[in-house]
Parts: sequence; structure tokens; C-alpha cells
Amino acid sequence: MLLAVFSNYLILLVILGYSFLLKKITYNKDKIIIENIDILYGLSFIIFISLFFNFFFSLVSIKIIVIGIGLFIFLYALSNKVFKLNFFTYFFIIFLTTYIAFYNGANIDSPMYHLQILNWLSNHKISFGLSNLEIRLGFNSTWHSLVALLDINFFQFSLKYYLSSLILAFIIYESVRAKIKIYYSDLFLFLAISYLIFYSFLHPYLNGVILNHLGNPERDIIGMLFFFLIIFLFFKVLENKDNYNYINLLILSIFLSVTSRLTMAPMLILLFFVFYKNRKYKILNLTNILLFITSTLWILRSFFLSGCLFFPFSQSCFKTSWAVNVKEVVFFVEEAMRISRTLPTRNGVNDLNFSLNSFDWIPQWINDYYFSAALLQIGSILMILSFVFFLLVMLIKKNSYKSFFNIADLCLIFCLILIIFLWFISAPETRYALGPIISLPCLFIVILLKSLNFIKFIKHKDIRPSLIMGILCILLASKSFDNFQIKDLLLDNKNKHNYSHIVKIGKFNQQNFYWGNFLCADFKNICVNTIKENYKIDRILNYNVYKSDTWIKE
Repeated sequence: MLLAVFSNYLILLVILGYSFLLKKITYNKDKIIIENIDILYGLSFIIFISLFFNFFFSLVSIKIIVIGIGLFIFLYALSNKVFKLNFFTYFFIIFLTTYIAFYNGANIDSPMYHLQILNWLSNHKISFGLSNLEIRLGFNSTWHSLVALLDINFFQFSLKYYLSSLILAFIIYESVRAKIKIYYSDLFLFLAISYLIFYSFLHPYLNGVILNHLGNPERDIIGMLFFFLIIFLFFKVLENKDNYNYINLLILSIFLSVTSRLTMAPMLILLFFVFYKNRKYKILNLTNILLFITSTLWILRSFFLSGCLFFPFSQSCFKTSWAVNVKEVVFFVEEAMRISRTLPTRNGVNDLNFSLNSFDWIPQWINDYYFSAALLQIGSILMILSFVFFLLVMLIKKNSYKSFFNIADLCLIFCLILIIFLWFISAPETRYALGPIISLPCLFIVILLKSLNFIKFIKHKDIRPSLIMGILCILLASKSFDNFQIKDLLLDNKNKHNYSHIVKIGKFNQQNFYWGNFLCADFKNICVNTIKENYKIDRILNYNVYKSDTWIKE
């Protein structure tokens, strides 16, 4: 466990180093201050490095160099006293989040395909047509590009399982760090993280259905955390006029969220609102230019993997020599929709007229899923209570609803409701929209507090939020106390994979192919979940091109 904790802390320093580098180049000032939220600069810069170099090299071949350079830059910046951080508090938070992740088991998706995506990123330069081997290898998340490059591994230890706990620690630190004055942006982030942790503590199943995935290299938790930051930074932009650093950070947070889960794209609407309100903001700065290049590389990578610009949206797919059959993409998406709409029982999942081609599934979903999903029920109750309090305040103050909602609030509410609506009519499983589902009730509470001018009751340098968050984190960690043993502190990894079930299916173009029965995990050879009749490996310039027959009848 301690190896995971110290490795996470080391990677934090590396990210801070690259954060300093990008912010220094962007603003070109003699004195640059790096605060916690500026970590978004470093994350985005490292993603650029990962995406760019993976077109030419396997990431494992440059990993030590990238980590070493980041650490060197950090030490240089530290000597110049640019960091406005409490490194001891940070270490304590990282210890808690890594401890929680350490005792979580493997989820379903990580051994099915997340680990294989990381395997291809780490040990191979980009290949064409990977989704022909396994449709899910077409997923292209910047989070996985980041993890593959920062994965410290030796012997049986691998940091890729615990890096998501570092991002959770980063956001917890942001919500509890010492502040001269607390704003409504801070209240939102505090409420969102408190909601997440308290819900996870109360949930009877280990760390709850959300944080049970901590300790896996998946993207649902990460997408949720970056989504919280979008709203937090949107409020920061409104609260700090002419502070263009927050606009840069808002753009970075939207990029990180959308490229982790494409369905969060409606949050781009907020950028148009911010640009309109800040017309003096120079969009063409170094950070945004780098982000544009990174976005282009990200789209190009997706195109190489599957023939689709935005996998798995079939409308973005092109017919190329390496592209996956678009009918497979459509089937994959529709299968996810059918399963999500009929959870948890899956009654009627194979009846296309019920689960796919109509809205007949909605009553069953409400009865079977909504009334069994505490997260949805709690969120609904919080919004109903907030609405009731709104009415009471309106009656007492004799104000119209316009006095409670400004244009920015309405814009934000519209984005959240739009995402939730699109989620509901497509694949209404909570993990696909954790960020909006948690954020919407918290946003209603913040707007209610604004109407009551709640901020005046909070003292300068108030430590109560930090104490509350600390107590919540310790309570959540206490759920794993029964599993803790002293020897675990020196244990390198609790994630062990058994490959005895994997069987060879044949040799194609002098390469062995294996079938993993949806549990390929970290298997280093070519491993597929669905067996096809024939596979072929071609070459384009110096790149492998993977092709296969389709199992869908034309």
C-alpha cells in the first residue's frame, strides 16, 4: 500500500512540474504562482505528450524520461517557491484515497477492456483498426492516455490501478484548502464531494456503487470528478472578472471531461456564454493552441483505432480499409442501450420492440431501476426540497423567481438537464452520467443558498468545511478497517489476474491470437473477447493494420 501512496505522491510532483512549465510559457511572467487547481495545466500537457509520442513510440519507452523531466522541473520550481500548496496535507489526503482504493476489487469493465487499452498504449505505438480485434478497443479516452504514460510499474506493482485516487485527492484538497474567503463556487465543490463521500459511506455495499470502482483504471469516476470542476470553474469565472486564468482552466476541465465521456459535450455551451461575457479574453493563447493540437491528435487517434472520429457514434464513422464494420458499432451501442433500459432484471432486453424501438421500457425502468437506485432518489428528494424552499422564500420575500436565477444559473441548469435528458432516452444507467446526476441537486442547493445570502454567515478563513470533509473521508476509510492488516502496508498490489482461462484460437500473420472470455485483463499477447473467423495484419507505412471478418450478417 505504501508503495502506491508514495508513487501517487511522486506523480503529483511530476504533474505539478508540467503545470508550472505550461503556465510559465503561457503567461511569460517572471513570477508564476502555482495553486492546486493549476494541476489541470499539467494533466493536459502530459496528455499532449502521450498522444503525440504514441504515434511514433510505445509509451513504455518514453515513460521514465517524461517522469524524470517532470520531477526535475518540479524541483526547479520548488526552489523558486512558486507552489502555494500544503504538501503535508496533500500527502495525508493521498494516503486516505489510496487506502480506500487499495481494498476495492476489480470491476467488470477494467479486466474486460480497460486494461487491454492500457496494454496497447503502453507496449505498442498506435495501430490501425484495433476495434476489429475487440469493438471496445475503439474507445479513446484521454484519461487512459494519461494513465499509460504515468503508470509506474515494476515486479507485480502497477500504479495504473491507483491513479484515479490521486485525482480524487486533488479535488478533495481543492475543497478543503485554506481560503481567505469562501465563494459559492467553493460551496458547490464542497457539496458535490461531500455528497459523493457521504453517499459512499452510507451505502451498505463496501464503498458504494460509485467509489467501489476506485482502484480500477476506469473512466466513470474520472469523468464525474472533471465534471464537478467544470461547474466549479464556471462559477469561478463569474466571481473573478478579468481573471483569465480561470477561463483557461474552465476550457481545460471541459476538455478533460468531454474526452473522458463524450456525452458531456453539451457543457461546451458554457464556453460560448463565457466568451460572450469576457470579450477581451484572448482565445489564441499558448494553452488553447496546445489544447487545439491535443484535441486534433485525440480525434486522429480515434480515427486510426476504429475509422470513427468520435467512437462509438456511428454517424462519425468513415469507410476505410481498416475501419470496423459500422453495423458492429451500431449493434454495440444499441446493446448498451437495451441493457441499460432494462436493468437490473434485464426483463425484455432481447425484445427490440420493447427495449429499443419504443418507450415501453420507461414504466419498468422507473419501477425496477429508479426505485432501487438510491442515488437517483436522493437527488430527486434534494431537488424537490430545494424547490419547496424556493417557494417559501418567494412567499416570504415576495420576490419573483427572476430574483433567484440569473442568466448564468439558467444556462448551467439547461446544460445539466439537457445531458440528463439525453442520458435518460439513450442509456439510463447512473454510471454514464454520474457528474450531472450529483451536480444538479447540489446546484439547486447553491442557488437556494445564494437567494438567502448564505455566504455572509461564513467567516473568513473558516475551517469548518475542512473539518467536515476530513471527518467524512475518515468515516469512509473506516469501512475498510476490517480488511486492514499491518502487512498490507508493504504489500505491492492486491490486483492479481489469473490467465489460466485464456486459450489460443490460432495464428494469423505469424501472430498468436487468444480468447479471454471477456477477462483478457493485462494479458500481453493479442487477446479478444469475441472470436471471429479470420484475422489479418497488414502494414501501412510502418504501422500495423488489424482487420477481421465481421460476425454481423450483411
